[in-house]
Amino acid sequence: MPTISVFRHSQPIKAVASLSLVMILSLVISSALLLFDLHESALVHAKGEIISLGRILSEQTTRAFDGVALSMRGARERLSDDIGRKLELNSFPVRLLLQSRTPGLPQIKSMFLVGRDGMVVNSSRTDFQSPFSVANRDFFRHFADDSGDNELFISRPEPARLDGQWTYYISMRLLDESGKFRGVLAAAISIGYFESLYESIRLDFVSRIVLLNQDGLLMAGQHGDQPILGKSYLDGGSLAEVMAKDQGELVKTRVDAQGDRWLVGYRLVSKYPLIVSLSGTEEEALMPWRRIALPITVGVAVVIIFILMATVFVIMNLLGKERLEVALKESDAKLRHMVRSVRDAILTVDSSGRLILFNVAAERMFGVQASEALGNHIDEVLSRSQPKPLALNFMRHLNEGRQSPSGLEHLSIISFVHGGREFPVELSLSATTFRGDALVTAVFRDLSERQRAEHELIETNRQLHELAAAQQNVREEERLRISRELHDELGQSLTGIKMEVSWLGNRLLATQPEMENKVSSLKKLIDGSISAVRRISSELRPLVLDDLGFSAAANWYVTQFSERTGINITLSLPAHDPENGSTIATTLFRILQESLTNIARHAGAKNVDVQLGFSENYWQLSVKDDGAGFNEKQGGRKGIGLIGMKERVRILGGAFNLTTAPGKGVLIEVRVPAALVG
Repeated sequence: MPTISVFRHSQPIKAVASLSLVMILSLVISSALLLFDLHESALVHAKGEIISLGRILSEQTTRAFDGVALSMRGARERLSDDIGRKLELNSFPVRLLLQSRTPGLPQIKSMFLVGRDGMVVNSSRTDFQSPFSVANRDFFRHFADDSGDNELFISRPEPARLDGQWTYYISMRLLDESGKFRGVLAAAISIGYFESLYESIRLDFVSRIVLLNQDGLLMAGQHGDQPILGKSYLDGGSLAEVMAKDQGELVKTRVDAQGDRWLVGYRLVSKYPLIVSLSGTEEEALMPWRRIALPITVGVAVVIIFILMATVFVIMNLLGKERLEVALKESDAKLRHMVRSVRDAILTVDSSGRLILFNVAAERMFGVQASEALGNHIDEVLSRSQPKPLALNFMRHLNEGRQSPSGLEHLSIISFVHGGREFPVELSLSATTFRGDALVTAVFRDLSERQRAEHELIETNRQLHELAAAQQNVREEERLRISRELHDELGQSLTGIKMEVSWLGNRLLATQPEMENKVSSLKKLIDGSISAVRRISSELRPLVLDDLGFSAAANWYVTQFSERTGINITLSLPAHDPENGSTIATTLFRILQESLTNIARHAGAKNVDVQLGFSENYWQLSVKDDGAGFNEKQGGRKGIGLIGMKERVRILGGAFNLTTAPGKGVLIEVRVPAALVG
């Protein structure tokens, strides 16, 4: 079944995938909620920090203006007492008074006096020389045009007349002894002082601190951006919100032209018409949150990857299990089909004796259909198909197989009846345990046909062995007859022809040398033919084997073989020989002859050791060479020579053994009884 199909139909896989999805979603959602909560907490904390810093700056600004106001009130009181009213505003003692009030107040650039006509008549500055008019300035017109209170007035920033630097002024009214407007006492305030003050206590994420008046005009705090000093910095809506707050505190979120989000805080300065404004980008305010969010995000990603990897691992295991189960079901179906189609009768019984498997061959053997046998007790099936003694015998074997501690196969031969005919059956029993239940499987194999085939095979082999032995005897007898005829008749005839040719040559005239040469050539041909006849006769069957025995024949053949091949042969023989011309002597000689022939053809040996011994009424022949040898497990040489030797020994009821290995030579050992078997 394809993997996708298994995935779609597997409930465990669906459950694992669903659980992993739920875990990942829960982790993502909870992490997102946590990060969102931390994000909002970071913003709330940033707003709280802005409010706290605004309070500090408001207090610092109040103290700075309190110092200025206190110094100016002291100077005004001295100018308003009996002595001060008598002094001219442009007099030197008044200048000394002004100069004595500015030391220790870095926020004051200078303190000066303006007469009722708007002319600056005196100043704490040492470089002040001639009067100049400030009648059009706010800090003067506020008091000159208004005969009301004489409290402080703080002007908007503007360039100073003396040094051209941007500044703003704090002023208060001066009155004469009759209560009429005498002039204005003013102080030029250092914008740089407040900027330095704000810089010294700035938070990491607060990038801009400015001082505004209650009209929203910028008073201080813009480094390098002096052209906007005195201009509107706070919109009317925000200004109204700040003024409406009980404590004069407000934090808002503002988006600038570049799309950046800013946190902007406002705080009223106590006792003075001023506002401290602090601002910083949300991005900088959220830096601590990002430092926390990054490891959380990475950790969540790692956990999700781990969950996915674990899910893939589990799913792969489940897929493998599903595939194995599918394969197991297919294998089980094939097995059941094979069991049903096998020719041997097979049945399986559980621990209660009920049949759970009954194949087609069992139906034929018992004469009972599987539908009638399955689920029934084995006794019921046996009682319907077998005589009681045979049924009891089978049940005894069945109980023995069930009680076998090892569960190994139990074989026995029992009798069985089918169609009124009793025949032997090979019974194979094997016990096993499946899901806690002890099962016994019985296999019945009809032996009647096999026994008949075995008997026929044994008889055929016996006849073949007798035929082979008879053929060996006939072959040896025929070789002996041909050898003797070649040696006696053809050899004698060739000898006679040679004698006649010699007689004829002695009577030729000396005047006929050509005829004499012909006779000599003819005699040489006859000698060669005689040698060939003797050689062929010896190879067919050495007459010395029948006349003088095995030892003489072996010595003669070994000598001839060694001279022809150059192989050194060591021959060890017993004191007595097998019977001359016997089958045993012939077999031993033929094995020696075939062994040496194989050595000459295949071994490449230099030395051969041949030994014949007699012990315990057995002749023992061994032939060992130091040649190349061969791998007997891979088949080695498969000529008929070895097969012929084995067959000769088997006919005599003996044993043939061959030992060899690559590079180790070959050892042939033959052991035959002194008396023929059967």
